[in-house]
Amino acid sequence: MLLREHGLLFLCMLAACLAGIATRPIAFMATFWPANGLLLGLMLRNPVWSKTPLAWLSAWLGFVAADALTGAALERNLVINAINLVEVLAGWLFLVRQGPATLGFRRQRSVLVILVGCVIAATTGALLGSLSRDLFFSASGWQTFIIWESGELYNLILCLPVVLAAPRGWFWQWRWRRVLRPLGKLWGLPLLALLASEAAAFALQGPGALVFAVPALVWCAMLYGVFLVSLLNLLVGLWSTATLVLLGLSLTPEQLLDAVSFRVGVALLSLAPLAVATAHALHAQALQILHRAVNHDFLTGALSRRALMERGAQQLQRLQRESAPVAVLMFDMDYFKQVNDRWGHAQGDSVLQQFAQLIQHNLRPGELFGRIGGEEFALLLPHATHAGAQAVSERLCAQLREHRFTTEGGDEFSVTMSVGLHAGTPADTPYTMSELLARADAALYHAKTTGRNRVQAFDAAVMTPLRHGEISA
Repeated sequence: MLLREHGLLFLCMLAACLAGIATRPIAFMATFWPANGLLLGLMLRNPVWSKTPLAWLSAWLGFVAADALTGAALERNLVINAINLVEVLAGWLFLVRQGPATLGFRRQRSVLVILVGCVIAATTGALLGSLSRDLFFSASGWQTFIIWESGELYNLILCLPVVLAAPRGWFWQWRWRRVLRPLGKLWGLPLLALLASEAAAFALQGPGALVFAVPALVWCAMLYGVFLVSLLNLLVGLWSTATLVLLGLSLTPEQLLDAVSFRVGVALLSLAPLAVATAHALHAQALQILHRAVNHDFLTGALSRRALMERGAQQLQRLQRESAPVAVLMFDMDYFKQVNDRWGHAQGDSVLQQFAQLIQHNLRPGELFGRIGGEEFALLLPHATHAGAQAVSERLCAQLREHRFTTEGGDEFSVTMSVGLHAGTPADTPYTMSELLARADAALYHAKTTGRNRVQAFDAAVMTPLRHGEISA
């Protein structure tokens, strides 16, 4: 770690501890203590830090400095912050084994695993705190344990997901427009529903007020993603705590059962929207993967033939309304069978992949590139005239000729391609997608039978379209 990173870690812990100390009742634990959850999250997200003893020391010094600045006795300061550090270490030892996918909320079990990690950390802190209670409180051992356990569970469950789900980098480096973009969905209605729920809870009060916000939080979870939902959980938890403290709840042994019940209730209720957000994100990801598998060729990433035909038909309808020109190019690798025969099918697959990447690198918005089958590909160029399509074809042929393919043995070779081209205006001649491809394919066949490595435009006087009717997918 750089000295700057150690300094930032120290300052983060100092600020978090000072924020927690500001909520500390006289002679008792803080109402809200974010430092442990923040440190645990930072160590899990930055493996290099967690393996650097000096990083842990920098963090602990931030804890100690905060208590020193607020007048804590030296012995109490050192002991309680050693407990904080051991608590974080216990949670880290469990959670670090779970892998980045689980900690990044990319597994169904993520929320449950993080809950278990928080319980382990909170229990470790509570055990050590109850053994050292004479330094801190006048409460009995079991009272100290249960209120420490519930307090740390509350703090960790509210804070840790925010850190784990946050964008990369320090918060001043985040792209806030991208972070807050989900709030624009449905004009922020879920957020307004959440505010209304909290207002109703404050007005009505009573034991059921704690769960008023759950439906709105679940709605937010379905639209806003894991990070924003974890942040809303934190804000709702803090608001609920502040409200009940103002109404007379004391988070001390004098109201032990009420304090424990409230904190555990807030912590566990926050898991529901977090689980919904995780499940919804995984569902959306699965649909995206399925959509790509259906609409793209698995080897090259080009559009599948079905997707090319469907999207091409939509493009042609729009171009026909606009009376705009269109061109279709058909590509076929020259002597591709020789590549497979000489270097194997794996090398042939590599050639197809690199060829597809070359074409895709040249694509402009609105252009459609798909694999028809084997080594045959097609490219739809909206708004392209015959001259423009010819220039594109010549440029792509030149790029492919200049590209050097390398075998596993280190041998280099190049390949060429033949191109069939047809350009027209759908408004003048209402082409279907299959008819356009048939004309380009006829031109491609002519190019391959008259020398290869060339571009051939369709000429109705000497060429007959090779296909008639719709091309099936």
